[in-house]
Amino acid sequence: MARKTNKTNHVLGLLAGKGEEVSTAEDKRQAAVNEAKSDTAAGSNVQVVAKQEEDEAIADTVKHLLEEELEAEDTDTVRTPEIIFDEDEEEALRAAEAEAREIFEEEERRAAEEAKKAEEEALKAAEEEKKAEENKKAEEEALKKAEEEALKAAEEKEKQVEKEYVFLNVMETLVRERVDTYMNQFATCQCSRCKADIIALALTSLPSKYVVVSRNAATPLMNFYSQRYAGVITVEITKACTKVKEHPHHGRD
Repeated sequence: MARKTNKTNHVLGLLAGKGEEVSTAEDKRQAAVNEAKSDTAAGSNVQVVAKQEEDEAIADTVKHLLEEELEAEDTDTVRTPEIIFDEDEEEALRAAEAEAREIFEEEERRAAEEAKKAEEEALKAAEEEKKAEENKKAEEEALKKAEEEALKAAEEKEKQVEKEYVFLNVMETLVRERVDTYMNQFATCQCSRCKADIIALALTSLPSKYVVVSRNAATPLMNFYSQRYAGVITVEITKACTKVKEHPHHGRD
């Protein structure tokens, strides 16, 4: 059963007011009828028709207001349907949620382990790089110390013999000592032009190194430089042999 609302009360109030107005109008109309009984029948019929039209208008208003009230109540009573799960569905839902939570936690744990592993590897690489730099620095210091000792030994030997000073082109001397070995190894032409080209190309890429020593101290000092520059000299002679072999100049004179 529809509940009575403020709008309904308002409609009833309007009806009550209309009723009182209708009663008052009826009394006045009846008095006028009694006083004017002598009037024509046509005039009496007009009054009856006016009263009927007024009653119909009131009825239409009441009907319209009641329809609006019912529509408003129907709108208010609309509710969102509830989703009801049975016990099996609820259990399956809980199991799915637990599984999803386990998967998420496992992924987080794995990501944390990978991040930790990457951090450890980065630290290890940094330590290795630092160690390599320290080793390189120590090697350079050792070479410098060995060179100083070789020069000192040469000077000591000079004091014991007659001093006769000479200058040496260290790189050229070392290249000339080794060029024949690598020309044979790479099957390069043995003519004087090809040999001169190989020496010239190798010396162009090597840093210049000149020293002044006594003649008696030259040999031990060159032995020291031969060991120190062995790697770089080997690389440059190899490159020169390959280039001259591909493009020899001995047939262009």
